[in-house]
Amino acid sequence: MLCRTCLGSLEYAFSRKRSMRYTAEDGPAIETIMVSVGRCLEDGHYSTVFPDDIVKFKQYCISDIRSVLENKAAFSLACPRTIASWKSWHRGIWDAVAKNIQLYIGGILSGNDISVALYAFLKECGDDWLRYLLDIYYTEFNNLCMFFTTNSATIGFRSENLCEPHVGEGAEAPDKGRKPP
Repeated sequence: MLCRTCLGSLEYAFSRKRSMRYTAEDGPAIETIMVSVGRCLEDGHYSTVFPDDIVKFKQYCISDIRSVLENKAAFSLACPRTIASWKSWHRGIWDAVAKNIQLYIGGILSGNDISVALYAFLKECGDDWLRYLLDIYYTEFNNLCMFFTTNSATIGFRSENLCEPHVGEGAEAPDKGRKPP
């Protein structure tokens, strides 16, 4: 188990119950599962570790939410108000992820270009697209490097001010005289 903030180790602290709703063949069903709570060894704060089929702050499982977002609403037995809430929630998450990626890469692409590229990438993820999007959303900004590889931060304007690597220290940030974060 890893801490979401510092990526350090989590020590198991306790377990707690969590209810999860889903659409079964014979109608709506509720399942109670146990989730682990870990304590960060470095910071000392507690963090809940959710399984892949649970969405943080949502009662329904990820497959029901994904089916609604993919316009397969006949599959889910959630009420219309809940379905509308999921769609609004998804738009907010999508916009936040696109904005964080834009900030992460230094604003070299527009929000629309990032949304198009993200949509194309997530389309290739199959049924795991929503889990991947949520993982990006719930990851701290300074840990986005786990999901993306960028090279533009080491190249200056029009590629004329390339950084020189320093042995054991990393590359100096262009025009700032300090190492990049």
